[in-house]
Amino acid sequence: MVFVEQTGGMEMLSIHFNKQVFINSLKTNTKLVIYLSTTLALLMTLLIHGLIQGNLKPEFFAYALVVSAAFYVWDVVDHKSRKLAKITE
Repeated sequence: MVFVEQTGGMEMLSIHFNKQVFINSLKTNTKLVIYLSTTLALLMTLLIHGLIQGNLKPEFFAYALVVSAAFYVWDVVDHKSRKLAKITE
């Protein structure tokens, strides 16, 4: 439930959340946060472009999710292989 406050004729939505929890989650999972925010930006770009062009298809969103997941898996495998290569040297 969102409370609406009247202040001087302008309506303001009050949204409360713990900023420190959000900041700590960004610091601990930086790679995951980067990929999730990039995925969200890609999906929003597809949505806006599809609405403007008029050719919005659900397949585009599925492809974007698959590509984002593939890049995340690639990064995890690359990171582990580099760490393993550094240990064996």
